[in-house]
Amino acid sequence: MNQVIENINTRVSVRDYKDEKVSDEVINELLKLGFRAPNAMNRQSLAFAVVENKEKAKEYSDRAKTFRLDVEKMKIKPNERVINMLSNEDYNIFFNSPVQIFIFSSPKGIAPIEDGSLAAENIMLAAHSMGYGTCFVGFAQSLGQDPLFRKDMDIPEDHSYIAALTLGRPAKDTPIKSRKDVNILGWIR
Repeated sequence: MNQVIENINTRVSVRDYKDEKVSDEVINELLKLGFRAPNAMNRQSLAFAVVENKEKAKEYSDRAKTFRLDVEKMKIKPNERVINMLSNEDYNIFFNSPVQIFIFSSPKGIAPIEDGSLAAENIMLAAHSMGYGTCFVGFAQSLGQDPLFRKDMDIPEDHSYIAALTLGRPAKDTPIKSRKDVNILGWIR
């Protein structure tokens, strides 16, 4: 089978990591590969922030959990599973990964969400091909507006948060989940 197709078909979201440092060389290579992703009008507006400090990662996890929990509780139909998960003191939205990667866009980006999502996928697929695991972390979204996080990371005021990813060596094999059949809404010939 084609290596690219094999890599796409076998990549999974990893939520359990070894306590093992990821080298700066690997992190830098993955950031470069993320930056190589297609981007609208070749504006190359993405920027990255990296956290390797466990205490800071835990602090950011707790801050994001508190915000997301408050938002969830305000909903007309709150998701009890989300509330239970985020209420658990031991739950870390970054799954105790050794590295967290945050993707931002400068204002010159034409389609920053699309650009950042493509970069995230490049990073996740490249990491998988190198034997690392990743997970796209939706619960981290509030950190993009968190003044302390932005100050700690030296994020310019005009940069928009796009995504957060975990990175590290998987602690165990994560089974590949089956997918439903592709839902094709239309096909004009």
